[in-house]
Amino acid sequence: MMYHPENQFRCTIIRGKSQSDMEDLLPLYANMVHKFCPCEESVFKAACCKVLAKALFQTASFDTLSDSNQKTVLNHLTEIAGTLLGLYYPIEENSTTYIYESESCKYLVEKSDYPTFFKNLCLNFQFPNGAKWVQFIEEDLKNNIRIKPFCYVVALLYYAQSQEKKVLLTKQEIGYYVLNNLDVLQGLVGYDVVYNRIMEDRRNKVKREKLSGSRDWQHIKEQFNLLELANIVETDSTFIWLNKNENKAIAIFLKHLNQIDFDAYKYDLSTKVGRNTYFSDWKAYYGTFNSELIDMQTSFNDEIEIASKGEQKAESGATKSSVDLGDEGEALVFRLEQERVKAYRERLVNKVLLLGKTKGLGYDISSIEADENPTKPEFARYIEVKSTKRITEPSFDSIWSDSLNITAKEWVAAEQYGEYYNIYRVYFTKTKTFIVRIQNPYKKSVDGEIEVYPTIYQMNFDASVIEKRYAE
Repeated sequence: MMYHPENQFRCTIIRGKSQSDMEDLLPLYANMVHKFCPCEESVFKAACCKVLAKALFQTASFDTLSDSNQKTVLNHLTEIAGTLLGLYYPIEENSTTYIYESESCKYLVEKSDYPTFFKNLCLNFQFPNGAKWVQFIEEDLKNNIRIKPFCYVVALLYYAQSQEKKVLLTKQEIGYYVLNNLDVLQGLVGYDVVYNRIMEDRRNKVKREKLSGSRDWQHIKEQFNLLELANIVETDSTFIWLNKNENKAIAIFLKHLNQIDFDAYKYDLSTKVGRNTYFSDWKAYYGTFNSELIDMQTSFNDEIEIASKGEQKAESGATKSSVDLGDEGEALVFRLEQERVKAYRERLVNKVLLLGKTKGLGYDISSIEADENPTKPEFARYIEVKSTKRITEPSFDSIWSDSLNITAKEWVAAEQYGEYYNIYRVYFTKTKTFIVRIQNPYKKSVDGEIEVYPTIYQMNFDASVIEKRYAE
């Protein structure tokens, strides 16, 4: 097939927030969904709107918000948390709609690895999808759109960087020649053809239309943002290139280039039943978690060389398991505690102990109060370390929120040690590492400053409560 770069077609995606806002609000969305699901749709909506009203507008009453602010809350719940991020999906049972937490949401709550969550989102995303009004979906179907755009962009960048001169492509080139081009969006043009045409146009000094403005550029910018949040690409004001620290993830994207998992063309959108089935199936698919990403942790520091043309060095991928991430955070806090205590009184540094591998304690590090409690400097300090990875720096502003999972033993220790129990929250980002401290979380929970609720219940029972006939 002939490739015509000027054959432009606009394929839009849901507009999200800025990168930092997306990550600042992500744990709020995920844990809100995790807490309330599964439940009936109206109950879910009411509960989530209450949480979002409090987080966004500092009021516990959604009904007292202005129409504009109510619309904002609903946009966060449906358009962003539901449609763009795929954190939940509906299922109709006996004429009642129930909301279920997606696999990707469960992964996010459990692992606290934001970039891997966004990798999964980018792998699942495709055109056409169920994230538009039906008339725009029908337009995509009419134009035979069939592509995984993020996988295609990764393949093109991989090809460009595998050339002898490791060519850098511009964001405008990716936007015009790929993400806004009908031939490419139909899945009919290989990335090598697109690359060669870009190089030819560069040599011939061909001037292409510059995409700009909220209509023509925003949907392309949103796709770059998601790839950046996935830690797959890096950009500056002009260029976009693959992150060389993510070789294993890049290999997975290359593998999925031609795997269109959701067949949008088998649905009859002319009927209400067909449309409802289409949207329901899309949402259920979109929130699935790719097994190839399980136990992968994003790396910001390991130097992995992009493979040369024709090779995919997936075996050397720079990833870390969730255990490695926890160990990394514990080691960092341990070193900082040693330095803090040593600066106060060197002979006391041996009181700082790394105990994360000792089961049943309810904390990772035993230290002392030292300079931070002058009246009781040698009193023990018990530290539980919780680590997470994200791309942007946390803002810690009024809409920022976070959550973490603690074990029953950790919560018992928090109650037992009171003001001497601390949670150190470690945020590894691309630019720097942040450590924040929550002192005496048990009292803060009692005082209503933080919310703590059980997610797993242990049930102990004996023979007196069982019906043996089911075992026969």
